[in-house]
Amino acid sequence: MKDYRKAAVTPEIMELLSFAENVTRDARRISSDDIARLRAAGFPDRAILDAAHIAGFFCYMNRVVQALGADTRPDVGDTVGEKLRKIMVSKPLQI
Repeated sequence: MKDYRKAAVTPEIMELLSFAENVTRDARRISSDDIARLRAAGFPDRAILDAAHIAGFFCYMNRVVQALGADTRPDVGDTVGEKLRKIMVSKPLQI
């Protein structure tokens, strides 16, 4: 899916996807109004917390993969695992 805003989903799911995008783009801009909209859409606090965790985790993992030089684009050929293995074998991290 290239643009979730064009997806055939319920308004409630659209609100959740919008929240996830906002967490991804700049989580500091999330306000109490954003949380109130999710609650009004029927999401319990646990679901909101889960959505924030998932969006944040994906951001984190993307940055780790990019920092290690692995390319996640499907047209590259190597899988992320193969790229990471090559990087770590050729120049292991010294921890």
